[in-house]
Amino acid sequence: MSERFNRSPGNAAPAFTLIELLTVVFIISLLIGILVPSLSAARTAAKKAVSSKALQTITVGLEMFSNDNGAQFPQTNGYPPSFAHPPIRGVSFRPHLGEFPFLEVPVPVYGAHWLPAMLMGVDTLGYVQRGSVPKNLREFPSKWYTPDPLGENTTLNRAPLYVDPGNLPMLKTKDLPGRPDKQFFPNWDNNNPFGTQNLPVIVDGFDYPVLYYVANKHGRTTNMVEREHLANNTYTGGPQREGVPYYFHQDNAGFTGTDIGTVTGPGWNFNGEHTITRTGADLDAAQLILPENRDTFARYVAGRKLFRNLEATIDPPPASPLRPVNSDSFLLISPGADGRYGTNDDISNLPGWPD
Repeated sequence: MSERFNRSPGNAAPAFTLIELLTVVFIISLLIGILVPSLSAARTAAKKAVSSKALQTITVGLEMFSNDNGAQFPQTNGYPPSFAHPPIRGVSFRPHLGEFPFLEVPVPVYGAHWLPAMLMGVDTLGYVQRGSVPKNLREFPSKWYTPDPLGENTTLNRAPLYVDPGNLPMLKTKDLPGRPDKQFFPNWDNNNPFGTQNLPVIVDGFDYPVLYYVANKHGRTTNMVEREHLANNTYTGGPQREGVPYYFHQDNAGFTGTDIGTVTGPGWNFNGEHTITRTGADLDAAQLILPENRDTFARYVAGRKLFRNLEATIDPPPASPLRPVNSDSFLLISPGADGRYGTNDDISNLPGWPD
């Protein structure tokens, strides 16, 4: 009989003891506990880098757009619209509605939608420059990108691509993560070709929309932020309603949510409510620096010198400035890993806060 079947108990193969097995399991668990957070942090850092790179690419594209189209957008130093700032030639606005050059009917569109449409054109083949549009078509942007807008088998001139679509991640609105507040996106039907849900947005490394707000260069220091655009261009009531505003909270209210206006709600829930849902347009300079007003859009975009030079008093000096950051250009805001706009992990072109 072979040795295989003639082994006595005393010749049994050595084995691990229970203590040894538990020690190995403990060591493996410890290594996993160390490595998994490190891998998660590395993945988050990589996505942040993608987000920062996207904002840099967009910034370059916006500057190129401004250089080419400054005469067509004098109210915004040549930068593209973000929806609700004072009137733009050739585009009609109503509260929460805009004639977007992709849709045949007015629907709510936001700054995040205008951004790729103006930098690349709604079909990513180039923006139709307003100066090349015949006068009889300038009031009808929805026709600019049709196959035969002039009825003569011709197309309108296109600007060069200000950003390469291949270098920026984009998603249709309906494909964004999280849960939309449908009151901001009415007629939510994935089969509706003329609904907001089919409009593309540029997304960050976490697949969240990059918000775009353009500044009105005629804004006054007494009205830094406005909650919504009124049809008659009047701004009344409250400390920040004396004159033309720099920024409109309404420009991206569908994503951030809003607490004032005809439509209110928390906005798109990517991962909880956003801290800039509240506009803060009713606050004066001294009120903005109080802790209870920290989570407001006005506080978020306020000029940093305001908080360095102004003391928290109940009765601020009449000349207290309310100038926002980037008051001659634009804001680009990614919510970062937490998916909430207005928090410390946002990735944006806003300057940092002073110590």
